[in-house]
Amino acid sequence: MSSILALSDAIEAVFPEGTLFEAVKPNEKNEYVESAFPWTVARVQIPNTLSRSMAGTRHAQRVRITVTIAGITFASVRVIVDKLDPVLEGARPTAVGWSLSPVRMLNARDIVEDESITLTTANRHPVYTVLEYELTAARN
Repeated sequence: MSSILALSDAIEAVFPEGTLFEAVKPNEKNEYVESAFPWTVARVQIPNTLSRSMAGTRHAQRVRITVTIAGITFASVRVIVDKLDPVLEGARPTAVGWSLSPVRMLNARDIVEDESITLTTANRHPVYTVLEYELTAARN
């Protein structure tokens, strides 16, 4: 049986080493927040039904991937996007029990400051962007 876990694992395997799949917690390892930057956190969402047969069987499902990239400067965020996007765009993960389309970017949000955090050693707010990708998945 094809599982959502196998699908998520296959998509996460496309990401470069160092990508996180859980939220970043400042000072979690007793280090300055600044030393954790830049970071990339990816989330593979639960598939949504895209189309069904007349009998109600799912034909295709849309899988969204959100990627949050945070850094100290706008340039540091752009560098990560510049390295990550070519890896994801057009990638075709393989998962047992699934047929998958290539990954496609849907949206890149503006880089903005996170005013809820102040980096004390840098005396500035971190900046971040969110990239949104999508692929279509069908169970075999």
